[in-house]
Amino acid sequence: MRGTATMPSSSSTSSWQKLCEHAGLSEYEAKVYVSLVKKGACKARKLSMMCGVPRTKIYGVLKKLIERGLVIEMPEEPRKFASTSPANAFEAYLQSYEEKARDLYVVVSSLESTYEKMKEAMRPQKEEIWVIQRRSEILKKVGEMLSRAERSVNIATTENGLILLCRECNKFLDKLTEKKDLKVEIAAPVIIHNQYTVQELRYVFEVKDVEIRPSTFFLCVDDHECLLANFIPDDSNTFSDKDMAIFSQNLILCSLISGLILKPKRDATPPPRDLSEIIPQGQT
Repeated sequence: MRGTATMPSSSSTSSWQKLCEHAGLSEYEAKVYVSLVKKGACKARKLSMMCGVPRTKIYGVLKKLIERGLVIEMPEEPRKFASTSPANAFEAYLQSYEEKARDLYVVVSSLESTYEKMKEAMRPQKEEIWVIQRRSEILKKVGEMLSRAERSVNIATTENGLILLCRECNKFLDKLTEKKDLKVEIAAPVIIHNQYTVQELRYVFEVKDVEIRPSTFFLCVDDHECLLANFIPDDSNTFSDKDMAIFSQNLILCSLISGLILKPKRDATPPPRDLSEIIPQGQT
């Protein structure tokens, strides 16, 4: 009875296909090697029938596998062939893949880190904003901020706000003069009502004569914490229950409010302080 070729199982098929894909074996080489691993040592003729490799090709395939260290020829008659240990045979391939996988992991991890930073930067930021009520509490917070200043202090307020600041926070302002690397800039309207206060401040600080929106008080310390208050009424009294302020340590918010309040408009004409500036004498 003539022998017939044995159909390889599904697991065998998967194995030889993976060897072709990852180990660089040809289809015949992979089928022969897998058959030897599964069936053990056998003669070339039987091996040809088991794996479906033509008899005219089987010896050439075995020779190539022997050269690659995947198959050995056993010293006996009739000649038989056996597979070598898969772990030893493919150790170099596995090490190569592990190195490639590690390199790829490093690259992917780096890209993921960059991606997360980019995504976080694009995401709308949600920060806490504290609401402070009553003038006494606002001035208390102003003193705390001034005491923490290390690099810069920017203040913008009305003429009454400037008088209130100097009277209630004078000890904190004095402390600022002891810090050599600290820069203090104050913007406020300079009028007769507060000219003496301005003169005293200008001995140690830079004070700019700037029109400020009524009832506004703004303080920014070290460019990372700011307070914006609305003094109602806009006077120099210490107490008022109607005042309200917001405090934040959000860098973007500090920069935004500073730009809106402290940056003067180019070519802007300040509003007149009395009608005589715009109405010539003799006209009504």
